[in-house]
Amino acid sequence: MPRIYFGAPPLLLEAVDNLLASQKTCDEELLEVLVKEIGGESAYNIVRILLNSDKEITDEEIANKLNMQLNAVRKVLYRLYEERLASYRRTRDTNTGWFIYYWKIRPDKVREAVIRRKREVYLRLSERLKFEKENMLFYCGNQNCQRLTFDEAMEAEFKCPNCGEELKFQDNSESIRVLEEKLQELEADLRELEARCEESQLERSVLRS
Repeated sequence: MPRIYFGAPPLLLEAVDNLLASQKTCDEELLEVLVKEIGGESAYNIVRILLNSDKEITDEEIANKLNMQLNAVRKVLYRLYEERLASYRRTRDTNTGWFIYYWKIRPDKVREAVIRRKREVYLRLSERLKFEKENMLFYCGNQNCQRLTFDEAMEAEFKCPNCGEELKFQDNSESIRVLEEKLQELEADLRELEARCEESQLERSVLRS
């Protein structure tokens, strides 16, 4: 049966699942998966420049290296900052008075970011499961139409408000089963990712000591 994500980002989840299955632990591989999910190939091109730089680099330097619009580069950098995958240092140009932003990437934070995103998916799926369990649902059978709850179907006199076809009770037991299975998978993935994250933090603390 195909994997069902119910609105979750499939590229990220499938790629992370593959990494876990293959027992790969490279933070940079997870970083590539996550960054491409955030902003596609162009975003990862920006990250590669940051990874290959032995010092902080400005957004203007990145834009020049990639021949990209400065605003597009800044948009990606701020998304990475929101995910805590990048950080910046701000200084003021003494000649122009404008601020200059020096950026660096934080691959050590990638697993924490993946864990946060998987937790968000887990919460969304939990809410979806609660909805499926607590409602009687009615459906006309047209793929372009939405299912309605009992109250909504009553209000519409059991006629689809989109196509006008009769609304019939839909057995959603299969949807509930798939959601429960996916939640169990996510729980297992989160436990494994959290354990690996703790191991990496311990390794880094040992190296620093």
